[in-house]
Amino acid sequence: MSSYFFIMSVLTVIVCFAAFLLRNKREITAKIGFISWISLSLYFIIEFIVIRASTVSYNLFTQPMSDLGVTSCGIDTYELANYEICSPYHLLMNWTFTITGIVIFVGAIFLHQFWPNKRQTRIATTLLAIFGLSFTISGIIPADIGFLWHTFGALPGMIVQIPALILIGRAIRHNMPRLSTWTFVCTLITTGSLILLFFQTIFIPGGLLQRILYGSVFLWMTVTAIVLWKKNN
Repeated sequence: MSSYFFIMSVLTVIVCFAAFLLRNKREITAKIGFISWISLSLYFIIEFIVIRASTVSYNLFTQPMSDLGVTSCGIDTYELANYEICSPYHLLMNWTFTITGIVIFVGAIFLHQFWPNKRQTRIATTLLAIFGLSFTISGIIPADIGFLWHTFGALPGMIVQIPALILIGRAIRHNMPRLSTWTFVCTLITTGSLILLFFQTIFIPGGLLQRILYGSVFLWMTVTAIVLWKKNN
């Protein structure tokens, strides 16, 4: 099993390094960037398949996404999981976490060319790249294998997207006002879900909030890639 996670790690390093080297080849990288972010729309389809394969009850409203990548079955498979988990498709889920993070990173680097050349957009691109790497760590280090590394690796991905979207929204508000408005709408959604995560109740369950937190950014990236593609073709 460990060989798969080693391959995930190596693949992440290779792709990220290649993306950095190719970032200035604009004609090639633009299409790759568009496809990368649009492909994020597939994430929740794959997650649904993994949930359906679970051999014990899985509640997507209350349980975190990480539970689907847990490699062992039973109760107390990792800290805080005092309930039963068994996800036969955990390898598919962890590959999905890893690939999702990679395409976020690649899209952030390759689509940077469409933002105004300002310091704030460079910072935003860096933050979105960190967002992608953070998501990748969730797949490379499942919660039951290294809970602390998994948790601390995933934490930046819950926060950095907020300032990134704010910076991009402000940078494009004059030349792309509609996309700027869309960016701020998604910023409000992901920010609101993060705040509510600290006040979870039976009426606002954590699993749902986590999916809204990430899903709003995935949706922003998918729609943004489509808008930029149409605008530049």
